[in-house]
Amino acid sequence: MSELQEVLDDLPSLENKNICIALSGGLDSTTLAYTLAYKYGPERVKAIAFDFGQRHSIELAMGQKTADILGIDFQVIELDYLADIARETSALIEVSKLKPKTAEENAGDPQVNTYVPFRNLQFASITAAFAEAKDCKYIAQGLNETDIYAYWDTSIDFKDAVNNVLNLNRKNQIQFIAPFIELYKVDELRIARELSKIYDYEILKNTWSCYNGCNAEHNYKECGECNTCEEKIAGYILADYSVETIQNKFDISTTVLATKIDIIRGD
Repeated sequence: MSELQEVLDDLPSLENKNICIALSGGLDSTTLAYTLAYKYGPERVKAIAFDFGQRHSIELAMGQKTADILGIDFQVIELDYLADIARETSALIEVSKLKPKTAEENAGDPQVNTYVPFRNLQFASITAAFAEAKDCKYIAQGLNETDIYAYWDTSIDFKDAVNNVLNLNRKNQIQFIAPFIELYKVDELRIARELSKIYDYEILKNTWSCYNGCNAEHNYKECGECNTCEEKIAGYILADYSVETIQNKFDISTTVLATKIDIIRGD
């Protein structure tokens, strides 16, 4: 059984209601959006994104493109206050003087410097509010196992804790699901490849996750150096994506990529 089929089989019934996804425009949420639309139909999927002054705000445009292609409702919520709160502590904020660290620089740190204080808890709360107003039974995020090492608010414990709060709602009990939470990037990339065949379209074409944003410094590609890029490149390699595909997505030289392939595949 394929990874996609396993996820589809595990997804709950909507019982004539809807599902709301936090669609950031990155690999995880985009792959999940296609999965949910395929399972339930686009009319059942509501999408929400957050503009919090992130350095990689191009992700919002990517989320809109995905929503347009799938034909799902999409709304961006402005959270300017998060940039004011986190500008001195988080490199993910565009106006911050901090810069996202590389995977090597982040190694051993229990919390990477792109962490935004309690961001995902706020996202989950607002998504739940949006979901309740849109007659949704579930809210969904594309959290996965790789993220857990760097962010406490992408863990299974976090998901369970949010559900404990959601269960206090006396009338509209919405459940928080994370279908990819026990998967790795390689698994998601295999799911993305299968969905691309189903939709006859490369679904990852309109995605962006790089924390350094879209700029000339990296030829308007994802940088290939920050923590999230390193994780994704490893996933692409393990999922046997071509060198051409990886280099079209990331600003990485043939020599550096060849070395990574040798190390990751153990050649």
